[in-house]
Amino acid sequence: MSRIRKKRKIKKFFYVFLFILLVIIVLIIYIFFFSDGDFSNGAGKLFDDITENITKSTEAYKTCMSEEVLKEEDFSDELNAKKDEIIGLYSGVNADFMYTDLESDYSFGEGEDSEIYAASVTKLPAVLYAYKLADDGKLDLNKELTYLAKYSAGGSGIIQNDSVGTKYKLSTVLEYTIRYSDNIGYAMLLDELGGRNKVKEYWESLGYEIHYSDNFGNLSPALGNGYIKEVYKYYLTGKDNAKKLVEDMENSDNSEYVKSGDVIVAHKYGEYVEGGGYYNDVSLNFTEHPFALSITSTLGLTDRMKNLFLETHKLSIEFNNMYYEEKGNYCMEKSRVF
Repeated sequence: MSRIRKKRKIKKFFYVFLFILLVIIVLIIYIFFFSDGDFSNGAGKLFDDITENITKSTEAYKTCMSEEVLKEEDFSDELNAKKDEIIGLYSGVNADFMYTDLESDYSFGEGEDSEIYAASVTKLPAVLYAYKLADDGKLDLNKELTYLAKYSAGGSGIIQNDSVGTKYKLSTVLEYTIRYSDNIGYAMLLDELGGRNKVKEYWESLGYEIHYSDNFGNLSPALGNGYIKEVYKYYLTGKDNAKKLVEDMENSDNSEYVKSGDVIVAHKYGEYVEGGGYYNDVSLNFTEHPFALSITSTLGLTDRMKNLFLETHKLSIEFNNMYYEEKGNYCMEKSRVF
């Protein structure tokens, strides 16, 4: 995958390389010094057996890494401490979070199922639904939508800077809804989709429980990670619309509150400070092994919120790296690669 950072797994596979090299050296020594180069005395069979065992061990390692979850009972003290450090950030704070590894589905969090007002995070599932319809030929992204007076709204977005009657391609409306969290664009989109209940029905068909009190509805960290899981699965299809969605999420507003270091983050925030201090964010973090991270809060757009979100992302990246280092060691030992 071109946009996922594929860091070299030198530490993990260096030992495998050394083992294979050692086997080859031993075979060469055996063949030329003890068998006079005659494979008929069993050296050939020995070579075949070792090669087969190496292949089996390597496949077992790959299977373990892709399919197994490193159990918490197998965590080192350091990994447990990192997990507890993240959870500790939320002690006595009006905020909840959930971390989900998108390869193994390992999750942990604090208040994962607690719902609050979603605000503009809800624009993400609507846009994803629209792209899926377009992929199926049920929605024309080149169709022009008209900015009508009934869509007028303040808050976030850039369409409000244009005159009523301005026309936009649906593809542009989708882009603005994600990049600029455009409230007018979202209203236009919902009309084109047939209303919020159409979006709700789609997501419920995928197994998610959706609660709407208005066009924005509620959000829990668990639901937020569900949205991100579906975005990631869609992204893995390699479809142009999937790439466009993730690209817009990577370049969307307020990324400075969730971006730590050089890790690419595709996210959607939701803010309704005036109505209760709501500030939420759901994100797809493109570490070597991508993970979802959703945070909900009633901290408002404050320094406390910004510090909490940034620190959660920073520590989650550290946890993710440590988790896969330990999982790699566990899988090597289990598959007896070396």
